[in-house]
Amino acid sequence: MENQPAGWLILHTEGKETASYELHTGKNRIGRVASTNKPDIPVSDDMYVSRNHAVLVVRINDRYQYEYLIADNAEAQGKPSMNGTYINGDTQRLGDQPIKLKDGDTIQVGVTKFVLKTADVAITVDNAVKLTQKLGYTETVDVFKPGVVLRKRV
Repeated sequence: MENQPAGWLILHTEGKETASYELHTGKNRIGRVASTNKPDIPVSDDMYVSRNHAVLVVRINDRYQYEYLIADNAEAQGKPSMNGTYINGDTQRLGDQPIKLKDGDTIQVGVTKFVLKTADVAITVDNAVKLTQKLGYTETVDVFKPGVVLRKRV
C-alpha cells in the first residue's frame, strides 16, 4: 500500500484542461505555487488560492482501508485560507477541523475544483481520469459572497 498512490485529485474545472495529482498517505498540501512554496497539489493559475490553502490527509484506518480528510489551511499558523475551501458546491466553507471525504467528492479551492478518486474505486490514474470526465461539473461557490453559487451544475 505504501508505494502505490492512495488515490488521485483530478482537476475538474470548467474551461481548464484535466490534470491528475497522486495522493499518498500523510499530508497532501494544496496551494498556490510560489518561489518559496511547492505544494503537493499545485494550483498556479488561480489568484484566489492561498499558498497553503488546504491539507488533505490520507491515513490507513484500523480495517486497513484508506481514509481521506480535508481541512482549510490546517498547517499555517491556525490562519484560514483567504477565500475558503468548499465541498460538493456547499456554500458553507470548511473550518480548520478535518472532515471526511469519499470517492467522487469535489473540493473547491479558489475557483478551482478537484474530484477525489480513491484507489479502491479507480485503481489506476487513467481510470480515475475517465471516471471523472464522465461527471458533470459541480456548482462553483462565489468566493467573494459565501452562500452564493457562481456556476450551476451542468
